[in-house]
Amino acid sequence: FMSKTNKPPMSLSKLAKFMEGKDGKIAVLVGTITDDVRLYDVPKLRVCALRFTQTARARIIKAGGECLTFDQLALIAPTGAGTVL
Repeated sequence: FMSKTNKPPMSLSKLAKFMEGKDGKIAVLVGTITDDVRLYDVPKLRVCALRFTQTARARIIKAGGECLTFDQLALIAPTGAGTVL
């Protein structure tokens, strides 16, 4: 069990800002991805997280991205190559 201080939520806009220039990599977050209405255009992202809010998941998939669980990430990149924490 992890406390909430160790897995804070991250908004979709902050994630998009951190992933600029990192095309083709998978963003990994131990926490929740939340939607942000201030971000108008969601870029195509591959994201692995513990949880996604319903609207954040819908916006990532609509933009052509992918929402992964840690189980799926372990099959795609077992060594963690091509991922960004």
